Amino acid sequence: MSLEFLGISPSDELVYRHFLRNPGASAHSVDPAVLERLVALRLLEVDQAGRVAAAGPHSAMDQLIERRMDEFSGELRRVTAVLPSLLAEHAAGEPIELVERIKGMEQIQHRIWQVSTGAKEVMAMHPVRKRVDPRVRERTLSDLRDGVQYRTIVHRSTLDDPEVAAYFREIHRAGDRHRVIDEPIQLLLVFDRETAFVPLEPDDPPAGALMIRQPGIVVTLIDLFEQVWRRATDLEPDTADPSPVEKQVLDLLNRLGKDEVAARAMGVSVRTFRGYVADLMARLGAGNRFQIGARAKERGWI
Repeated sequence: MSLEFLGISPSDELVYRHFLRNPGASAHSVDPAVLERLVALRLLEVDQAGRVAAAGPHSAMDQLIERRMDEFSGELRRVTAVLPSLLAEHAAGEPIELVERIKGMEQIQHRIWQVSTGAKEVMAMHPVRKRVDPRVRERTLSDLRDGVQYRTIVHRSTLDDPEVAAYFREIHRAGDRHRVIDEPIQLLLVFDRETAFVPLEPDDPPAGALMIRQPGIVVTLIDLFEQVWRRATDLEPDTADPSPVEKQVLDLLNRLGKDEVAARAMGVSVRTFRGYVADLMARLGAGNRFQIGARAKERGWI
C-alpha cells in the first residue's frame, strides 16, 4: 500500500523511503522541490552538512493522518456550513437572502449587535481603529467571561493610538487573542462561522456593509482569516525560554510521534501528555501539531 491516500505522491514517497533506509545520506541528489515538500511535512530533516534524517514510520504516519484529518475537517465544514441557511429557509418557508446589503452606520451596528448576540465564536480583522466604543468593550468582556472564543487581527498602525492600544491589550489579556500584522488587511467580522460582515466600500466602512450567509463565501472568508492569522504575530509575544517540560515534549513529539508512547516515555498519562501538547500549541500560536516544530524552530527552541 502506498501513501498516496494520505496526500503523498508516489515519487515523493520513494524519496522518503530512500532516506528511511539510508539515514544520514546526502540531500544533494534530490530534487529541491521534493525535499522542501517532505521537510514541510516533517517527514525529513536536513542538517547543515546536507545530511538527511527521515522521521520514523510511526511518527510519519501519525503526522500524515493528522494532516489528512485536518483537511477532511475543512472539507466537512464546507459541507455543513450550508445547514444554517437550510434550517432558516425551512423555518421561514421562503428563500433567505444570503448576501444582504445594509446602508447606514446605525443599521450596520444594529445588525452586527443582533447577529453577535448568543454567538460562541468571533473572528475579526481591523485595519483601522480610531476610538474605543464603551458598549463594545463591556460586551466583549462579558462574552469572554461567558466562554465566547474571540480571535482578532489588527494592523500595527492601530497601536499608534495609546487609548486603542491599551484597549486591545486589556481584552487580549482577558482572552480575546490578538495578533498584529504589518501588511494591508480589510475589515472583516465572522460570527459562528456562519455569518460574515464586510464593508460595501473597502475604504469607507460607514457607507454600508454586506451581511453574508452564503456558505461558500463565508468559508472562503474564514480561510482568508486563518491565512492572515498564521502570518501575524502575537500582540504580547512570550519571549521566555521553553521550560524543561516543554523541551521534553518537543523532543518526544519529534522522536516518537505517538501520544501513548511519548506519555509512557515521559512517565505521565496520555491525557496529561496531550494537555502539555495543547499548552505548547497555545504558547507557540500553532494551529495544529504540524506547526509546533516550525514555530519552535522559529524561536530557536530546537
